[in-house]
Amino acid sequence: MDTRVDHVYDLDKRFSAADGQVVYVDLWIPSDYITVQRIQAPTAPRRKWPSLIPWIMEERILDRVEDMHFVIGECVEDDFIEVFSVRKTDLLNWLRVAENSGVVVRKMVPDYFALPWEVGRLSVGWREGYCLVRYSASEGFSSKPNSAWKIIERFIESEDVSPRVSISVPAHISVPESLSKISEVNRSEVDWQTCDMRDGINLLEGEFEPVDKPLSRLWGVNITLATILCALMFSYLQLDVKKISADLREIEQHIEVSYGRMFSGESIEVDELRSAFDIQLRRMLAQRKVTESMPLAGLRALSDVMSNCDCDLHSLDASSDTIRVRVDRSAELRRRALKLSEFNVDIETVDKSSDSLLLTLSPRRDR
Repeated sequence: MDTRVDHVYDLDKRFSAADGQVVYVDLWIPSDYITVQRIQAPTAPRRKWPSLIPWIMEERILDRVEDMHFVIGECVEDDFIEVFSVRKTDLLNWLRVAENSGVVVRKMVPDYFALPWEVGRLSVGWREGYCLVRYSASEGFSSKPNSAWKIIERFIESEDVSPRVSISVPAHISVPESLSKISEVNRSEVDWQTCDMRDGINLLEGEFEPVDKPLSRLWGVNITLATILCALMFSYLQLDVKKISADLREIEQHIEVSYGRMFSGESIEVDELRSAFDIQLRRMLAQRKVTESMPLAGLRALSDVMSNCDCDLHSLDASSDTIRVRVDRSAELRRRALKLSEFNVDIETVDKSSDSLLLTLSPRRDR
């Protein structure tokens, strides 16, 4: 598992929840939220220490022990142990920040552990307005510069042998002259991503310890879910096939009934429907073509014009391109507009005594 290292204050600069990838990180946590105290080790067995430490610390801290998270550090000389204290709300806030940035936190370590240390040396670093100070393998603090310089000077004065002091702060931060004379001062800043976190205390213990999900267990759950899903899909497909079959039978019955209604009560099997339907369709199209061509189309047009004209049909001569109609008693017909949109109509008076007309009807050539 590839795990990155970074400071909690830099998560929003380097990670985004929109990336869609799970990233595991070990986080440096601001030391100004954490206290370190040395207490007499309880006489009870070590397995009982986590339940005893809160009551031992009750008189040493200002907050309620119920609101605090305690982590037991290393045992030191004379049967003393180090206890790291941090508010639970602060831990929850940092975990929420990590979640919003799309990362999974495996470890949280106070950021003064990022400073190098060796016996007889005091290291000073910088983090966004705060001096980080580390003066032992496990002890340190962070504070505003004015307070930090005074604490460092008093610490040096209290030591029998003055420690060597290394100060790494940005160029715009002024170091007191009294300290700069006895210190190694450089103008570099902490690179949180490359600092070694192995010797730092992990605050994510006890109730805040990350829970690992065994891969084999997850595979078992995934296989079970996949099996259930496949079974459900197969059942659904079976039901769907049955429904489709029932729908097809209903459609076939409907087609057979409809065919009999369309074609004068004839019955036919569904398998033969397409060829039979093609034959019937061609027959109907041929009938339609005949009715829409001369002379039937012309006779229908004349019938509409001559309806109720009180004329006497004298003669009718029809061919594929011309219709000639002679009528007697054509007085009423003469008063009508003998114009047809699809045919040319020629009108000729044949016998005035019988009031006869000869109508010649022919298709328009521009159709």
